[in-house]
Amino acid sequence: MHLYHVLSVLVMTSFLIWMLKPLALKVGFIDHPNHRKQHNNPTPLIGGLSIFLVISAFLLVVDDYFPHQLAFILALSLLVVVGLIDDYKGLRIRVRLIAQIGAVLIMTQCADLKITNLGDLVGLGNIDLGLFETVFTVFAVVGGMSAFNMIDGIDGLAGSLSLIAFSALAIISWVSQDLQLFNLSSLFIAAIIGFLIFNLRIFGRKSALIFLGDTGSTILGFSVCWLSIYASQSEHKIISPSLVLWIIAVPLIDSICIMFRRISKGRSPFSADREHLHHILHLAGYHTNQILIIIIFCASVICTVGFIIEFSMDVPESTLFFLFSLMLVSYYWCMCHAWSIMKIARYIGANENRGNSDKRKAERRLAKTSFDMPCRRKLPTRRIMSERRYKPKQHELIAKYNRERKIKNIDKINELIN
Repeated sequence: MHLYHVLSVLVMTSFLIWMLKPLALKVGFIDHPNHRKQHNNPTPLIGGLSIFLVISAFLLVVDDYFPHQLAFILALSLLVVVGLIDDYKGLRIRVRLIAQIGAVLIMTQCADLKITNLGDLVGLGNIDLGLFETVFTVFAVVGGMSAFNMIDGIDGLAGSLSLIAFSALAIISWVSQDLQLFNLSSLFIAAIIGFLIFNLRIFGRKSALIFLGDTGSTILGFSVCWLSIYASQSEHKIISPSLVLWIIAVPLIDSICIMFRRISKGRSPFSADREHLHHILHLAGYHTNQILIIIIFCASVICTVGFIIEFSMDVPESTLFFLFSLMLVSYYWCMCHAWSIMKIARYIGANENRGNSDKRKAERRLAKTSFDMPCRRKLPTRRIMSERRYKPKQHELIAKYNRERKIKNIDKINELIN
């Protein structure tokens, strides 16, 4: 693996995004703002397409870079075609599931990459799947893709979490001298960094310039699952299956818990809502970059703890799986009681600030009385007409401003389309 390969992928991804952005605005391949989304301007959905084009072109030019790379490109192509149609016009969940299952079948049948055993999860020996290898692989990989798709709720989140997963695989493969896994992981790291340059709220930007889209989150989730299965199931096994859960812990745990909560409320597990971790943190008062830092920090810590437990402490796989299950149950309990916890926190914060607020009000009242009273002029008993006119309240002004901004956004979209 040469350094200029990584730099080339980074530069090519950034350049392709810069080239595709005006084209996407012209053809209307954009994400429109609505009540469920935080951005205010129409944003191109070209992040996933750019990553796919750069990675595929590089693998086609460089032969034998990674085992079964043609099957890998074919599976990604299927996901990208369906994802682009879904991002542009919208597709039913059934159609997307069929495409995702087809991509996984390409992996299992053409690349012969399957989850054959789950390791020693309960301390009774390795659990071999036997005839259920293909079925379980389809279930696990489709779930992994859905996890990365569902976590993509704020700028930079899905890209950053996938970057952590690919970085973890790259570190493990480098230590284990598995250069093929290290090479492909490094290419994805470079491509994601090139994407995040335009997706993060950095350089004074208040919103992202482009989005990953369902296309990007799906192919990143699929690629993470492909490389994780290769690292934990192939003849060159370098990690245990339980450690894979720690590598993708945050998107996996969040998606599992949110789907269980939807089912418990009698809703479809694929229905949309605003009860993900990033939504809860937003309601708690954190802004986008703070939420991103918190979640990235948690994902990095979890991944590092998993490495330490497996490679340094030499504990059984069953212990690693038990600790992950305990973390999953704890997270589910916290999310089920998130609103109560937030109310208690706000109540405590309000009581703590109430005394300071009353003290500040008293100080301002005293200062105003002692300074203004000697020189205060006598007001006329009859108000002039301008003072008796209706003055709109603050929330009315905000509502009017929002209506005017929506009208301007609609005019801007029409101009871009025409």
